Amino acid sequence: MPTSSNMEIDFKDKSENWQYDKLITIGGEKEGGEIVASIAITDQKGFGTRVNVLASAGNPCSQDLRCVDGVVYIGCGAYLFVIDTRDQAIARYLLDGYFGKMYEASDIDDPDPKFSILATSASEVLAFSKTGELLWKQSPLGVDGIVLHRISDGHLIGSGEWDPPGGWLKFVLNLASGALI
Repeated sequence: MPTSSNMEIDFKDKSENWQYDKLITIGGEKEGGEIVASIAITDQKGFGTRVNVLASAGNPCSQDLRCVDGVVYIGCGAYLFVIDTRDQAIARYLLDGYFGKMYEASDIDDPDPKFSILATSASEVLAFSKTGELLWKQSPLGVDGIVLHRISDGHLIGSGEWDPPGGWLKFVLNLASGALI
């Protein structure tokens, strides 16, 4: 179960009944649709929030959760959702193609993180601040997947797949601005 210093988050069986104090429903730009994923957010006092992701978010073939300092990141379908649990503010980011993966500073050995989360899609990288604000977005870096390898001297080094299957090309981004080097 992913944790932050004061919260736990986890995917739950969408048909399961479980106790929660708040309900948040998120999805794509179209209204409605069946629930394709449910997430439990529990704080240190035991209060819970249930987040239901609707089918309008897209096919949830790749999904991930992260929680950093009270900000919950949910990657599912073609979207990345950012929920600030302190004020229940929700931001929705439509991704290019599909959600790929999320990385925290510790996932890619950043000794001095300027970001909270890096997220990838089929062709782009998005960087978020410690308060959940979008810092920058860079694309196109591939057409069918992005992998982030490491951070070195203020540069983010990754690969994008341009000619599937297997046609990966390296890229280097300025970590502070997202500019392609």
